Amino acid sequence: MKVVLDGRKMTDKETAHEYLQEQLGFPEYYGCNLDALYDCLLEIEEEIILQIVCTEEIKENLGDYADALLETIQDAALENPNLQLTEIE
Repeated sequence: MKVVLDGRKMTDKETAHEYLQEQLGFPEYYGCNLDALYDCLLEIEEEIILQIVCTEEIKENLGDYADALLETIQDAALENPNLQLTEIE
């Protein structure tokens, strides 16, 4: 399965986590923070190709938090063989 995450939809931290939860099918108990994001990404058991587009918008909207968010996703992709991160645009 391929999931495309659109940075234009991540207008603030709360919206970003809600969007990630929706797009990636995270459970109701998702904690909406970077630790919870990492944990949920590690729990993915089906193969997912994840593409992140419009990262400049994420950085404009989230500031320094954007770097931490993208790094969290990259770290999880290195740990979980079911999560393949394609080029971030």
